[in-house]
Amino acid sequence: MQNRHLKKRNIILTILIALAVLAAMGTGLHLWELHSQQEEQFGDSGDWGKGNTGPKYLTIGEADYYYTDDVDAYLLIGTDASSKADNDVKKKGFDGDLADFLVLVMINNTQEKYAFFQIDRDTITDVPVLDEKGESTGTYPEQICTAHWYGQNEDQRNKNTIDTVSYVFGGLKIKGAYVLNMKDIAAVNHAIGGVVVDIETDMTNVDPEFKKGASVLLDDKQAEKFVRARMDVGKGTNKERMARQRQYMQKVYNLVLSQIRENPDYFDELYAELDGHVDSTMQASEVSRIANRFDQFESLGIIQPVGESKSADTLLDGVKHSEFYPDYVKLAEQMAKVMDLDDIANLEEDE
Repeated sequence: MQNRHLKKRNIILTILIALAVLAAMGTGLHLWELHSQQEEQFGDSGDWGKGNTGPKYLTIGEADYYYTDDVDAYLLIGTDASSKADNDVKKKGFDGDLADFLVLVMINNTQEKYAFFQIDRDTITDVPVLDEKGESTGTYPEQICTAHWYGQNEDQRNKNTIDTVSYVFGGLKIKGAYVLNMKDIAAVNHAIGGVVVDIETDMTNVDPEFKKGASVLLDDKQAEKFVRARMDVGKGTNKERMARQRQYMQKVYNLVLSQIRENPDYFDELYAELDGHVDSTMQASEVSRIANRFDQFESLGIIQPVGESKSADTLLDGVKHSEFYPDYVKLAEQMAKVMDLDDIANLEEDE
């Protein structure tokens, strides 16, 4: 009975995080926890969850900041199937799937609020390049999605992705990553009964019902098309796809919370529906803690880092790729909406 209860709590977490944020990206949900490795690598310091109010330090872009709030962060990773499509790169240190979808969940326990940062997979940043032993040979400016490409196993690829995202956010400590596959999208959409979305751009080449201006109750196959289609829609940019994904996230979030309030047995029904599709290795205590915070804290919604998008050949492979360059000054301002982030110069003045 206890194991069943703990498993059900994992389903609850899946609903609150995976369905509310990344439902359309699949339900192969697995938590990869990062322990002391990142604390040793980055300068961010502090004793989270134990009442420590001392300053923690971040370097965002070229500026130094500090904060004292108790902040937890988790990374949600939605991967593609690129490793299966290219057998030639196997066993060369870069045989993983690309991280096509990245969301950083930031929870402020002090101010009792949280937000989701939707990260553009085309973000150009310094990505650690791993050798055949899984050791870094240095960094190279690449699209952030490639961080999950390097490594001989999931632990290496997940850590590399966490390290890279943490670097973009100034060295913010990320406690773990939720890694999702793409195979069970239909199961998720079926479990929640689908959502109604607004078609803002003509997508009839993707699905005949996706006419501009239409409102469509997505069936299981349509949900996958709506959130994954890219090259054949509009200008074929990831920015356009991210807008559709945000719409789907918000619709699912509202639907799930509404069902929970109206039907006390909704968790039981979802548990039965998704049993066998969801895998979460998170400890029950952490599951319960996060679920309670999502229920009790204020949601600031989905925040999208701003910056400049352009087509360039940073990879020097002779092909121009979509590239996104964050505005780090504005990123710090966005992060300051979630935490008490301040310029380090102000701390020095106070001392």
